[in-house]
Amino acid sequence: MSWSATSPTSGKFAPVERSDFASLIERFNELRAQGRGYLEVRGSAVFPVLTLGFARAAAVVHLMTDEDAMSLLAADEPADTDAAVVVLDDLVDFTADFVLNLDRAWQVVEEFVRTGDPCRAGEWREL
Repeated sequence: MSWSATSPTSGKFAPVERSDFASLIERFNELRAQGRGYLEVRGSAVFPVLTLGFARAAAVVHLMTDEDAMSLLAADEPADTDAAVVVLDDLVDFTADFVLNLDRAWQVVEEFVRTGDPCRAGEWREL
């Protein structure tokens, strides 16, 4: 498993990959305390890559299965409103159908790290 994420000091995505799950949890908690962030997680291969972008309690999870294939995780229950979340360094608008609660999105990341299987997360909709 390797990961990269927004730097809590610069607020910009830092593409340097790390491999310690404990440090991923620590980084996520730092970003959550700041109210926004973005992270990418992959297994031992180049793909799949799971991404989590969030702002406050709203989050969106992407799955990249190769260079040309990207999907969004559909919300189990759509949010009340559309939301803007961080993707790399920018705020990007998403419809309520893809906006997850941040706790649910983090569970998806933890499950992916444990199993390496993104299919267990729910319904993926290809972009």
